[in-house]
Amino acid sequence: MSGPPAPRIQPYSWDFVTPGLPDGAFDDAPGFSPTPMELRVMLLAHLRPRADSLVWDVGGGTGALALEIARLMPAGAVHTLERDPEAIALLERNRQRFGIANLHIHAGAAPDDLALLPPRPDRVLLEVGRPLGAVLAAVWQALQPAGRLVISTASLEGLVDATDTLGQLAAKDLQVVQATVHRMQRRGAQAKLAAAEPLFLIAAERP
Repeated sequence: MSGPPAPRIQPYSWDFVTPGLPDGAFDDAPGFSPTPMELRVMLLAHLRPRADSLVWDVGGGTGALALEIARLMPAGAVHTLERDPEAIALLERNRQRFGIANLHIHAGAAPDDLALLPPRPDRVLLEVGRPLGAVLAAVWQALQPAGRLVISTASLEGLVDATDTLGQLAAKDLQVVQATVHRMQRRGAQAKLAAAEPLFLIAAERP
C-alpha cells in the first residue's frame, strides 16, 4: 500500500524587480531559517553577479540566498553544495516553490566534494560557521581570475581565518563588513527593536 501523497508545493510569485524576497516566502525547518532579507541584499551587492554568471554556493542551507541569485540571472546558473539531507530537502522544496530551473543542488561537503560542481566559477558564495582555511584555499584555486568571493560567517574565528588566508593569497579589493539587522516587534501596545544574529561579510576579488 502506498503512503499518503506528498503535499503540493504552492508556487510563489514575486513581481518586483528588486532583490529581497520576504523571509516568510521560504519554507524553513527546525535549525534551518533563511538568511534575513536585509543581509541577503547586502551579500548580493558584494557578490556582483552578472546575467550569465556561474555561481557556486557552498553551504546552501534553506537556499534563500541561492534562489535570490538565480532569479536575478536567468542566463546564468547557481550550483549549491550542501551536506545535510534535511537542508537538501528544504532547498529542493524552495527551488520548486519559486519555479527556479537554473539552481542545481549537489549533496556533499567542501573541500572534498567541490569536484561535483562545474569548474571555473566566476562568483563564489561561501557560508561557514567555523574556521575555513582548507575550504577557502580550494575555492580560491577554482575561482576564475577577476572572479569574486563573498564569505558570510557569524564566527569571529571564521572572520580571522578568512582575512588571514585572503591576505596570504594576495586577494584584491578585500572588504570586511559586520552587519546587524534590527526589526521592530510589537507586544500589545509596546514596540521594541529586536536584533538578528550579527553577520561578518568578507568580500574579495581574485587577481
